[in-house]
Amino acid sequence: MRLLFSILGLMALAGCADTGAVMKRQSSDNTYYLHGDVDANSYKSIIDVLSKNQRKPVTFVVDSNGGWITGIENAMDAMRAHGQVHWIVPENGGCYSACALLGISAAKIDGTLNFHSPSSSYKNSDYMLTGRNEQIIQKIVSYGYNRLLVERLLNSVNIYSKLKFKDGVLQK
Repeated sequence: MRLLFSILGLMALAGCADTGAVMKRQSSDNTYYLHGDVDANSYKSIIDVLSKNQRKPVTFVVDSNGGWITGIENAMDAMRAHGQVHWIVPENGGCYSACALLGISAAKIDGTLNFHSPSSSYKNSDYMLTGRNEQIIQKIVSYGYNRLLVERLLNSVNIYSKLKFKDGVLQK
């Protein structure tokens, strides 16, 4: 069992090495801490964690300014299909951009998710949802969110639009 925990920890850390994101597992339960920018390696690590914990609740405690979107849809699908993911954003942390897109896929959310318009000043497609806006909007709407709300979140002229959740319930 100890060897399994070590292997999972190393896989998670290796998977997030490119961007500085670190995912650590709390040894006493299925709680994982995700800190830093997220990318395709982070998404693969999330998918691996979920596949190894089928039919078990998994909690992610996050603090991320976002990151790259390549591969994010696979992680969103895996989180939604798993059905027992709890996404926690501590009061002293943040969940922005790509982190918020991941979070909205969880079965239960606690904390504030910060969204922005899916455009970027970067010329790198890894940062941009442009051209895939409708695909992402449809995916989030399929999770049961109101289409108008989702469109406003992802097409906001504000720098960030926020959704606050408490005990898994969207707050007004």
